[in-house]
Amino acid sequence: MIVAGDIMSEDVIDVSGTMLIRQVAHLMLRKRVSAFPVVDKKDGLVGIISMTDLFMMINKAFIKNTDAEFHKRLAMFRDMTVSDIMTRKVISILPETTLDEIVNLVAKKKVHVFPVMSKKKIVGIVSRHDILNAVFSYD
Repeated sequence: MIVAGDIMSEDVIDVSGTMLIRQVAHLMLRKRVSAFPVVDKKDGLVGIISMTDLFMMINKAFIKNTDAEFHKRLAMFRDMTVSDIMTRKVISILPETTLDEIVNLVAKKKVHVFPVMSKKKIVGIVSRHDILNAVFSYD
């Protein structure tokens, strides 16, 4: 049976809630990841920032149709912090969580990235890429 501990990425990059949105967006692009766990000063998980959160923010900039208003809103959003838009209700999993349980969470909760926790510490992360790799590489 495949479990989260078998498929998780162990090199987890976390970010602070005080990091600027533009900084985290550039980091996502550079590292080619779709989400980062957000931690407090004691490395405790307090949220997750994902591309979905960024796109929801960008969508709000399109509410007004004028170019000037769009650019004004976008400039304002870029200087917001991660804690302003992060998802606070994080669905985390244990290293023992089975692949079928993870797939079920993706389908039912529409969540695509899961911090893997052990004793209140982040030990890995499971993304859609990891899940698909496990499903289609399994013999």
